[in-house]
Amino acid sequence: MIKQQLSRAEKLFIEKDYKNALSLYAVILSNDMENSEAYIGALLSDLGFEFKEEAQVLYFYYQSIKNSSDNIKKSMEELITNLIVSTKDDVYELIDADLAKYDGIEYEDFLTLVETKENFKEAFEDAIFSTKVIITKKWQFIDFIKKLTDNGYYSVALNYLETHAPTYENDQDILTLYSLLPKGKL
Repeated sequence: MIKQQLSRAEKLFIEKDYKNALSLYAVILSNDMENSEAYIGALLSDLGFEFKEEAQVLYFYYQSIKNSSDNIKKSMEELITNLIVSTKDDVYELIDADLAKYDGIEYEDFLTLVETKENFKEAFEDAIFSTKVIITKKWQFIDFIKKLTDNGYYSVALNYLETHAPTYENDQDILTLYSLLPKGKL
C-alpha cells in the first residue's frame, strides 16, 4: 500500500500538484516515519510552493541518485536548505557541487570520454558498466537520448524517456524525442 501511495504522490508532484502531493506524503510518513522517499517528497513538495521549477529539477536529480548513497536523506535536506537561502539560479550549481559525493560521471565528463574513444558505443558501454551518467539539465537529457537512438540503443532511450520525461511535463522538445524511436523494433 505504501508503494502505491508513493507512486501516486510522485505523480501528483510531477504534475506540480504540490498541495495534494504533500498531503499524501504526510499520510505515508504518519504510517512510516522512517520512509526516506516520503520524507524527501514532502520536502520537495513544500519547496514546490515557492520554487516550482527548482523543486522539479531537484526531484529529477533525486531520482538519479537515490539508490547511490545511504546518506541521501541528509544530502537532499542540505541541498533544499541551501536552495531556500540561495537565489533560484544557484540550484544547478548546488546540484553540481553535490554530485561529487556520488559514484557517477557528469554528462560533460561523459562527452569528454566519448571524444577519447573510437565511438559512442564504446564510451557508453565503458561508462554504463562502471558508473552512471548523471544528467541535470534538459539539454543534456535531449542530447543523450539523441545519441542513444543514433547508436541503436532504442530500448535504453525508451527507458530513460519513460522514467524521466514526466519531469518535463508536456515539453514539446522532450515529446519529440519519442519520434526518434523506430516503430516495432523495441
